[in-house]
Amino acid sequence: MRKNFFSLLLALLLCVTLFSLPSSSMAQARPAAPAATPAASPAASPTHMSQPESFKRVQDVKFFGKTLQREMPYRVILPKDYFTNEIRYPVLYLVHGYTGHYRSFEAHSNLTRYLDRYQLVVVSIEAENSWLVNSATNPKEKWEDYFLKDVIADAQDRFRINGGDARAIAGISSGGYAAVNLALKYPGLFFFAGSLSGPLDAPRNPEFDKFPGFADVFGPAASKTHTDNDPFLLAEKAEPQHTSFIFMTCGTEDDDIDSMHKFSDLLRKKHIAYEMTEFPGEHEWSTWEKAIPAMLRSLARQMPDVVGVDLR
Repeated sequence: MRKNFFSLLLALLLCVTLFSLPSSSMAQARPAAPAATPAASPAASPTHMSQPESFKRVQDVKFFGKTLQREMPYRVILPKDYFTNEIRYPVLYLVHGYTGHYRSFEAHSNLTRYLDRYQLVVVSIEAENSWLVNSATNPKEKWEDYFLKDVIADAQDRFRINGGDARAIAGISSGGYAAVNLALKYPGLFFFAGSLSGPLDAPRNPEFDKFPGFADVFGPAASKTHTDNDPFLLAEKAEPQHTSFIFMTCGTEDDDIDSMHKFSDLLRKKHIAYEMTEFPGEHEWSTWEKAIPAMLRSLARQMPDVVGVDLR
């Protein structure tokens, strides 16, 4: 009986000891629960994942332009099927107008949607207010050289672009002037040149010498830069069989329409292939918005490698 008493007493003491332990000691007696972690977000659907820059249809490129000795941008718009094959595409270089920039075409028009039907890489370049002319007053501002040597080479290195008969250039306003001027200066470099409201008589029109920044680019009236970059003089010397097809359009209320009519008369006289069309409107984006699809259709008709769905 004494033995049972001591056994009972020992059991009671053990119970009292266990219940009097601190809660922290009891917690240490069993494995610690894993630390709480935030709930993982559901995996994003592939259709909602942001694409890497290299797989976007519209891309902005920055590179070091050796000619200008500074970082320069351009925007590229790729064909819809660019990432599903390995073929090389024709290219269209676009030049903005005075006070514009390399994103102007996308900012003010439905360019990307218009390009859906074409097998064409578009490179919209930064030209500042240069008219893409090597400055007559600042030897560091060689914009023609920059475009011809740096931009074209960089774009062809980065993207699957063809050259020669698959290269075109077009622009609005001063960029339209630049497109025709360069196409005539360098026969064979561009198969197609498009001018949307380009003042093609700018180097010979005294009114432009009063235009802000014009004299900084072209120098004084009748300077060598004026004569070397006069589309009328260049067209007079051009050989039709080696000259780019020229597309021109202008608003019926645009002051530049007279120079376009005179230039078309010269092209007809010289038997240089061209197309001219007019749209109601002034020297503004609402007119160019109507002109861009017409220019692209003309380009698709003339360039053998551009596949256009609607060529009317």
